[in-house]
Amino acid sequence: MKRGDLKEKIISGIQQIGIGVDNLREAWKWYREHFGMDIRVFEENAVADLMLPYTGGQPHARHAALALNLQGGGGFEIWQYTKRTPVPPKNRIHLGDLGINAAKIKSSNIKDSYQFFQNKGININGISKNPAGGEHFFVKDPYDNLFQVVEDDSIFRNEKKLTGATFGAWIGVSNIDRSRKLYSGILGYDDVIYDVEEKFDDLADLPGGGHTFRRVLLKHSKNVRGTFSRLFGPSQIELVEVKDRQPNRIYEDRQWGDLGFIHLCYDI
Repeated sequence: MKRGDLKEKIISGIQQIGIGVDNLREAWKWYREHFGMDIRVFEENAVADLMLPYTGGQPHARHAALALNLQGGGGFEIWQYTKRTPVPPKNRIHLGDLGINAAKIKSSNIKDSYQFFQNKGININGISKNPAGGEHFFVKDPYDNLFQVVEDDSIFRNEKKLTGATFGAWIGVSNIDRSRKLYSGILGYDDVIYDVEEKFDDLADLPGGGHTFRRVLLKHSKNVRGTFSRLFGPSQIELVEVKDRQPNRIYEDRQWGDLGFIHLCYDI
């Protein structure tokens, strides 16, 4: 087969979720200790010049590292501007704001994972169940980024860690039906685990979690394929649309690479 002859797109899984920080060393240490992100794929100081539409039209110096957890799941690309002060969101992020609201982290034993974070004194809420009955809990890192730890038994290599790595994301959208043209039609998340609109008890403790939401959890109906598909494993996307307030844009008046979740990258 010649280059360019491939007729079928192959998405091997979530390669990484990007996290903008103001201290890469400090953040990576926290993610290594709490989410097992201890494999360095790359680390470099360079100039980011491929995302100019999202960086004010100017290239910027940055320090970035891609870290993996060999339990399985996508990595973290930890990303820091080095000659520009990264900007926080204009407003505290409330559930349903437009953009990445939270990262999903997988665990094969949700109760042991919860006990680990509780013993560490980390900012967490209690274990609860989603509309499909799946157990999960939310945890915040020291930089106000939200992670949902969800139960999933897919493991690439059993390293006795209490969590795997990136399992997906919560994405705030203005119209779920339109958004599914991307997430279901192009990225292949065509299997609907649930599609519910109400106020949710398992979200009530989150910032803005008391509102009414339409909430759709998606997964692939077919197993992912490709060279790194076993490492990245399955993934889920949870689309959330707030129904009784006007959501804010998380990256309004900011640039890619500023503080918080900056991208979701797929291996294709």
